[in-house]
Amino acid sequence: MKAYLGIDVGSVSTKFVLIGEKNEIIFSSYFRTEGNPIAAIQKGLRELKKLIE
Repeated sequence: MKAYLGIDVGSVSTKFVLIGEKNEIIFSSYFRTEGNPIAAIQKGLRELKKLIE
């Protein structure tokens, strides 16, 4: 399955969306960045990993 991952990292929040080939949303999430964007990205990727395992 092909999918496209979008990540929007901002100073306040980090958002993830995974969109499938037919433009359906497979996964989306919202995390507070809390001054640590790398940790927010890691948290989002861990959540996504749980979904695909």
